[in-house]
Amino acid sequence: MQSVTVKTHANISLIKYWGKRDEVLFLPTKSSLCIALSELTTTTSITQAAGDQDEISINWQVTTEISHKKIIDFLTLFRTLYGIKQFFAITTHNNFPTAAGLASSSSGFAALALALNAFSKLNLSEKELSILARQGSGSASRSVCGGFITWHRGENELGTDSYAEQTFDAQHWPEFRVLVIVVRNDAKKVSSREGMRITTSTSPSYQTWLTNSAQRMPLIVEAIRNKNLHEVGELAEADWAEMQQTMLDSQPQLDYWTPTSRDVMQAIKTLRSAGIPCYFTTEAGPNVKLICLENNVQTIIKTLREIDGVLDIIACKVAQAPIVTEK
Repeated sequence: MQSVTVKTHANISLIKYWGKRDEVLFLPTKSSLCIALSELTTTTSITQAAGDQDEISINWQVTTEISHKKIIDFLTLFRTLYGIKQFFAITTHNNFPTAAGLASSSSGFAALALALNAFSKLNLSEKELSILARQGSGSASRSVCGGFITWHRGENELGTDSYAEQTFDAQHWPEFRVLVIVVRNDAKKVSSREGMRITTSTSPSYQTWLTNSAQRMPLIVEAIRNKNLHEVGELAEADWAEMQQTMLDSQPQLDYWTPTSRDVMQAIKTLRSAGIPCYFTTEAGPNVKLICLENNVQTIIKTLREIDGVLDIIACKVAQAPIVTEK
């Protein structure tokens, strides 16, 4: 029996994605820039289902109805878009906590889109795959690529120009590292989708952030081109701070951090004051991501491991493109 297995990488945005202008097509309110993370992966395998319904296994355990529904909806959309009649047996798992602010949906729906394309022999382009993955999860549009990745906002309302593409490949900056500091493994109480809806509809500072963040995009691309960690870090932290402010002045207020999250952020600032270049960001969740260069990784890890409540630290390089294997 034919089978396809895909391994994709989660990504972390430095210039953030937070909010949709179209909830159906998952069109973002602004462009964003991210990094594919080598050590955070989703592996998805697909074969033909035995019967007349899709068969889904997520992380080798019974999943919630909501988790299944998102995937079923995506499979239904896929069949509608490409005239596919068959049903699929899908097994997917992450090597990192799911729904905990580590962008599991980015790698998850990217893996599913790539697997469906290969299994159905559609030969979609990377741009077409990005647009397809986007309709499962916005950030998944970026995980069909490797390296440093730009997701274009797009201008038309059909979504045909809102897609991700590689800006710099994984070898562009070999010394660049991302440390993922895990402080919670459980699912967050407010999902990213719901958090975005709350923020875009209630935050008085949201439009200001959109304007300022758009101005940062060309600046951070040039900073990465020039391998200027200080400038990349300053821009990323500024974008993060303004995005967090939009959450904090939303109604209800959104605060995804824990006391350990705050301790980690303060420790990073202290390290920086001591002359070790490192900067932080988070997504919608308590787990902190730190950017630095390879020569400082061990010193930083030693310091952060001393913080009470830090569960794990995952050191990542910039990841290559996804791997697709057919049998």
